[in-house]
Amino acid sequence: MELEKILKDLVEIPSVTSDIDNCKKAIDYINRLVIKEGLKTKIYENKNVYSLLIAKEIKNKYEIILNGHLDVVPASLEQFNSVTKKENGKRIMYGRGTSDMKGPDVSILLAFLESIKEGNNLDMALLFTTDEETGGFNGIKYLIEQGFSAEVVFIPDGGQNWSICTAEKGVLQLQFNATGISAHGSRVWLGDNAVEKLIEVYRDIQREFIKKWGKPTKENNWIPTINLGALNGGNAANKVPNEAEMLIDIRYPLPIKQDDIEEIIKKSIIKGVTCKPISTGAPLQTDIKSKYFKKWVTQIDNPVFEKEPGASDGRFFSEKGINVILTKPICSKPHIDNEWVDIDDLIIFKDKVKLWLKDL
Repeated sequence: MELEKILKDLVEIPSVTSDIDNCKKAIDYINRLVIKEGLKTKIYENKNVYSLLIAKEIKNKYEIILNGHLDVVPASLEQFNSVTKKENGKRIMYGRGTSDMKGPDVSILLAFLESIKEGNNLDMALLFTTDEETGGFNGIKYLIEQGFSAEVVFIPDGGQNWSICTAEKGVLQLQFNATGISAHGSRVWLGDNAVEKLIEVYRDIQREFIKKWGKPTKENNWIPTINLGALNGGNAANKVPNEAEMLIDIRYPLPIKQDDIEEIIKKSIIKGVTCKPISTGAPLQTDIKSKYFKKWVTQIDNPVFEKEPGASDGRFFSEKGINVILTKPICSKPHIDNEWVDIDDLIIFKDKVKLWLKDL
């Protein structure tokens, strides 16, 4: 199978997470390819989210799982028209999802198929989902709740340009709602501003974070962070708003726990303000002493280790004590316009994954 042709076909399926039909189309495309190779497959569906399991035998537990997601973030229509250019002697493919993460998906797909064809009898499976970009709750999280498990999961969705990601921060996203009393903007003393209440709560949380862990900087970033992502309230300049909503995103590394963060949140709540979680995920920590990790490190020249402030589907495996390895080939940062991947490096990456599987 030709890697570039498969990737081009996948990129031109606009499988934005919310587009159920095109996400299913991407799943079906991969399914048809692997069935022709004589492998068994199973398509899972949960709340209109589709996942695809590929193996010699369909079951819940494997030694090794190669995992990727086929969904992408929204983009203009022209970004779903893949274009390959020769740049500095390299073949570079542009298009939504080339980097995050259809390019790496095709690498692990072909590594898996070629390994089996060449007689590798490892107890392994290939797993693709279609909701990673919106949290992975109906894909990986759902499958794990059904008893899906492994000794190690390899996910090429972290560790930029062959670096090896050994840790990811946990995530806690919260929705705050405030109620107040409406009044004319010229008589603010008669009202109770709901927006100002949320600003007060946010500032209080922010102060506590800085007091406890310091201010995040480029050099000091492996600490909890807080981001005010949305603040909505009111509909006129001359009216005191009586309702408001705020969304915040908190990221935190081990050994900090979600309970530690929630304690700060609880103390910040004032009269007229409520809070509820909308998304959570534990921090990820790779077992660097495992044979799987050590053998992967030997595949990389001059390996670089890093920690990621973001989160991946790997967190759901990590929560269950399943080791996760995160490395991706040479490609652009995710979600940017003109997203790209190095085609030739995808082939090298595919071959390295094959060697890793052969060495286990």
